Amino acid sequence: MVRIRRFGVLRTASVLALLYGLAALIFFGIFAVFVLVVGIPSSNLGGMPGFDAGAGAVGILIFGAFAAAIYGIFGWIFTAIACLLYNWVAGFAGGVEIKLEAVQVLAPPPPPAATAPPASPPPAGPPSEG
Repeated sequence: MVRIRRFGVLRTASVLALLYGLAALIFFGIFAVFVLVVGIPSSNLGGMPGFDAGAGAVGILIFGAFAAAIYGIFGWIFTAIACLLYNWVAGFAGGVEIKLEAVQVLAPPPPPAATAPPASPPPAGPPSEG
């Protein structure tokens, strides 16, 4: 058994903040493609003239970039708080136990040995007298 006693607060928060931001960018990117393909009914936009799917997709991407930054910031803050709380609780509870297993990594098979082409028969010389 292996026990996690502490998390590095800054590094863990930074990694998860990047993951949250990336997830937001992916989500809003997919949503923008959906808007380009399907479009947005103008009745949902208060009848704004000249609003088309392309402008909607660009707006969603701009909002998505802003949302990704917000997700990243709040993800960093709340992950840092969670790591601090875990480190505090693990100090008297002992931490989370994880069972790890060693795995033998097999080396790839060696490449086939280069073989020489079969020898050709000796050239035929003059017939021997016998």
